[in-house]
Formats: sequence, C-alpha cells, structure tokens
Amino acid sequence: MIIFIMICTVILLGVAQFISRRENLRRLYVEFSADSTLTEPDESVTLRFTVHNTGRWPVLYAGLSLQLDPEVLICEDEEWMSRHANRDFLGTRIDFHFYLLPYRKFSGKIRIAFRERGVYELGRYYLERGDFLGLNPVIVSGFPDVRIVCTSRRCELPELQTFGGYLGDVPVQRFILDDPSMLKGYREYTGREPMKQISWMQTAKTGQLTVRQNDFTVDRNVSILVNMESAPLPVLEHCMELLRSVCEELEEQHVPYALYSNGDLFSVNEGLGRSHVFYIQRRIGLSRLGAIYSFTRLVDRYVRHPRENSSCIIITPVRSEAVEASLPRLRRCSCRDPHVLCGGEKNQ
Repeated sequence: MIIFIMICTVILLGVAQFISRRENLRRLYVEFSADSTLTEPDESVTLRFTVHNTGRWPVLYAGLSLQLDPEVLICEDEEWMSRHANRDFLGTRIDFHFYLLPYRKFSGKIRIAFRERGVYELGRYYLERGDFLGLNPVIVSGFPDVRIVCTSRRCELPELQTFGGYLGDVPVQRFILDDPSMLKGYREYTGREPMKQISWMQTAKTGQLTVRQNDFTVDRNVSILVNMESAPLPVLEHCMELLRSVCEELEEQHVPYALYSNGDLFSVNEGLGRSHVFYIQRRIGLSRLGAIYSFTRLVDRYVRHPRENSSCIIITPVRSEAVEASLPRLRRCSCRDPHVLCGGEKNQ
C-alpha cells in the first residue's frame, strides 16, 4: 500500500512538473505605468508594475527584477531598500519574489527621481517563473514601455515687466457691429445704451430690459524667442531653465505667450494654461540643445508676420552681435522694448 501511494505521488509530481514546464511564460506577463510622464529634477515619480497570471495553474514561484539605469534615483526608505534593492556596477537592481494563483495579479510600486534634464527609458526588467519542483526556471527580459521626460529646473529671474492680464490695457479697433467674442457680461438697461446693445434673450429670461456689456480692451501677449546657437553645454542648460521660469512667470501673470526657436524646441503657438505650459516643458526635456538655423533667420521669420500687441523676450546664450542687431527690428514690431535674458549670465 505504501509503495502504491509512493508511486501515485511520483506520478502526480511528474504530471505537475510536466504541466508547469509546458506553461513556461506564455500565461505570465508584466505591465508598467507611471503616474506622470513629465517631471523635474529631484521630483519623485511613482512607477507601478503589475504581473498577471492568465493561466489556469498556480505559479508557485515568480520573480521580477528591474535593473535601473545609474541616473535613476530611488526615493524609498531604508527598510524598503534593504528588502528589495541591490547595488552593483550596473546600477541598482530591484527584486520582488511572490506566487500567483490562477487568474490573479501581483502589483507593486517604486518611487523614483532623476538628477538632470533629459529623457529616461528606466532600464531593463527580468521576469522569472519557476516550475513545480523548482528545477528549470524560465526567464524572459524586456524594457518597460514607459518613457519619462525630465524638464529643466526653475531658476531665479530678473524682474519682468507686467505684460498684460485678465482685463487687458490696449484699446481695440471699434466697428459698427460689436464682436461677440468681446462679450464681458450683462447688466440692467439704463436708457442711455443704444438699442442694438439690448439682449432680447436675456431680457426674456429676467423679465426686464438687459443690455450686453462688452470689454473693448485686449490683452497684451508675449513672444519668447530662444536662441540655441552653439554654446557650452552648461550655458544652454541654463537657457532651458530660463525658458521654463519665464513660461511659469507668464502663467502666474495670466499673459498669453508663444514660443519661437531656431533649434529643436521648434515653435509653439500662443496659448495659456496647464496644457500649454506642459507641452513646452515637455519640449524642453526632449531637446538635445541643437540649433537648426541662425538667430538672424529666426528674427527674419518673426518680423515677417509679427503678432499684434506683442512684447518680446529673448533668451540667448550670450548677447552676440546678431542679437544686438535684431533688437531695433524687434522694437519696431513690438509694443515694448525686447527683454534679453542671457544663459551665460547666471545673475542677470
């Protein structure tokens, strides 16, 4: 009887071992995601991962290792680091070991940060699955399908002039018929307004004569011209810091702005708001700090189609002859004198 039980046990173990080896990693896969694809230096980002077991058999042993690049900083406490982190000459390796029942998943997260501006692919992952007896583990590797862009730091700026705001300060050209886009609100009819100002729809709603109140001023806007001609790397990096800081300053002042550059920042149409500054900061992080054509050509393209009521901010590595020569031309098509910020002058 004992021999029969032992034989049956061996047969069952053999069947379980055969099935577990046959499964391999076909039913086991991992997904990665990040809570933000745009960050700044030393700001933590949460990287999440989920290992799925879509098979009908349990995985008694599974392991996930993530080999992070040396530029990636881990923002976890010492206890977490002692349990999961291992450092070697390739960087930092994060290890997780677990088991999975059929149709279940295992999730975890890692808080990471980056030292410098740039684009980060994170590293390489290794997913391991052991067979039933632990004799022939199978490992598959790949790259997390997550790319995180790190924009520049914010720096101190010299005092910028007030360029506009919510109500504007430049009178617009008046026409016989009012522009409906200038509608500011409604108020009660006093008898001094022309009949064409009466809003009959609002009058019907309120039961008394109501007139349209228009805002006959427009906002000033800003054009940011970025010169990316050849310069030492630290100087160009500081130009990116200036650009980010200027954009955020204009956002705080609620001034619409557009970006023009002669490099791989390219140009961004006028806008304002979270999505607008997000797009520019992403461009800053993706930039390789390369110029495509000269600053003189950039000014030529700008003055050919100047924007009305616009002020100019020039961000340049140095105040070169080309920049000095462009100032009179920009002054003629701007409502204020151009403001020059130099990346080579940290205290300006």
